[in-house]
Amino acid sequence: MLLVSPTGSGKSLCFQLPSVLRPGTACVISPLKALMSDQISELQRKKLPGTFINSDLDKEEKSARYELLANGVFKFLYVAPER
Repeated sequence: MLLVSPTGSGKSLCFQLPSVLRPGTACVISPLKALMSDQISELQRKKLPGTFINSDLDKEEKSARYELLANGVFKFLYVAPER
């Protein structure tokens, strides 16, 4: 299926809802850093644990997030394609 629709029309729901209903962490690959931050902020407002890892983070913050990921804390992980 190919869906072309404007920003804010609910495309993310296509992968977020199934991810919430299943166990484990959903890994979302996105080249847009601003989108990662916006998506995680919105998920956290809805009490869904998530984070992103990209080049904006320093080494210590990345390490902390990887450790939390290994402990199963996050439901959603947004990463840049190079990760």
